[in-house]
Amino acid sequence: MKRIIVSFIAIYSALVLAACGKSGGGGNNNTGTIPNCAAGTVWNGSQCVVVNGGGNVVTGPVQFYDYNYYGNNTNYRGSLSIVNSGAYATFLKEALAVCGRTIWGIEAGLAKCENWTSGSLMVSFSIDGSMRPVLRFEAYPAPNWYQYTLSLGINAGGVAFNPLILSNNNTFSLINNSKGFEIRAQGSYLNGGGLRLIQVMVKEGTLAQNQFAYELYFPHNGVATKFATGVFKRY
Repeated sequence: MKRIIVSFIAIYSALVLAACGKSGGGGNNNTGTIPNCAAGTVWNGSQCVVVNGGGNVVTGPVQFYDYNYYGNNTNYRGSLSIVNSGAYATFLKEALAVCGRTIWGIEAGLAKCENWTSGSLMVSFSIDGSMRPVLRFEAYPAPNWYQYTLSLGINAGGVAFNPLILSNNNTFSLINNSKGFEIRAQGSYLNGGGLRLIQVMVKEGTLAQNQFAYELYFPHNGVATKFATGVFKRY
């Protein structure tokens, strides 16, 4: 697992530097120039917003990550915790498309969402002076199915968006009376079932800190639902 986490961070660092320099990433197709914002404000991907006392102004990129790991080795457990397995299953099914699929006419094995909700999730984001964040999600199934992903890949041989990397159409905005911030993104436009709002909410914290608590939201039964919490750490 340590090797996976190290590889995850290294690969993401390379991908995010490329994504920040061009359009694309996760199938998003929004392009355009960044306007000149008034003094004291920054571009958040859709509009000029007031910054939080300089705490969220970066020349970057700065990068943060978190993960969970439900294996036997507790040395590599991060802070991420799934708080709503139903909403998380919806996220895995609709945003990453790794489960809820039928194989040879049946939904079994790695196609079953319950074999992923009891697995691992890694999440990270990067942001630079453009104030447009890049999000990355990567899921692994339960430990008893993990060996199969070594040969089939984490997409389990299917058409999935895992890892899901989103670099455009993302926004950064201050919330909670400027005490915190929120990152908003949508799933890949190549995945019709995944074009739903993904929210990363930090109720208190700035990009200048080394770590801060966060919450992840995704639509479940038609309502934006918190499915995970944790603490982002800078790397």
